[in-house]
Amino acid sequence: MGEEWSYNPSIVSYWQKGKHNNDGYVSYLPSVMDFPLQKAMIGALQPETEGWSESFADLYRALANDFVYPDPSNLVVFADNHDMSRVFKQVQHDEDMWRIAMAYLAVTRGIPQIYYGTEILLADPDGDHGNIREDFPGGWEGDETNAFLIGPESGLDSNQIEAQLFLKELVNWRKDKDVIHTGELTHFAPLFNSRVYTLIRHNEEEAVVFVINKSDEEAVLNLEKYAEVVGNPSEAHDVMMGAPVKFSNNELRVPSHSFRILEVKR
Repeated sequence: MGEEWSYNPSIVSYWQKGKHNNDGYVSYLPSVMDFPLQKAMIGALQPETEGWSESFADLYRALANDFVYPDPSNLVVFADNHDMSRVFKQVQHDEDMWRIAMAYLAVTRGIPQIYYGTEILLADPDGDHGNIREDFPGGWEGDETNAFLIGPESGLDSNQIEAQLFLKELVNWRKDKDVIHTGELTHFAPLFNSRVYTLIRHNEEEAVVFVINKSDEEAVLNLEKYAEVVGNPSEAHDVMMGAPVKFSNNELRVPSHSFRILEVKR
């Protein structure tokens, strides 16, 4: 795995194995870090993003550039790293947007990389690299908190514990989902000024429908728009709720400032 810190996908793709470069350069790096997608994802989750040129339109365009990569599924997708502010700070300490970012990394194509401490909402106060790389709490005698534990005995606050449990559930679900690892990806261009974005992973057996709603109101989606991928399902399984969902009037409802991951049999 290698890093080319550029937000231009044509430059990043130059370094991935299998790329036919005009200058004849041959790379043997199977995986490179997807900085263009990281920037687009963080930008889409900012509170002030509006219009066609920002928000989910840029996220849509970032994935639409996958044609320049020889192997998009082997890109490393991430929300932050040791050289930039932590994702919780980048999304303005908004726990809803943090959850959406984690869910997006779990569902989109590529190999997710999660920086240590993300699961407990670490957030550098000033962008200083020393603070970005602060010690993980726990593991040494005398530590007041121990984030190697999950629950009240860790000494973490309730928000941090909820974040731990959320991310644990999410990544363990992803671990066993073949459709996420090897399935195709279809996403839908957001409407002008829309704060709703839909991405679907699918194979012959099932589809995973991922919908983000960043608006202040509940979103109601007509499933006919996605029939080319999911058909006409009458029900699905909500991954994070762990419960079945029946569709009324062929509609999917997504709460404000939230997301849904639905498993649909094909």
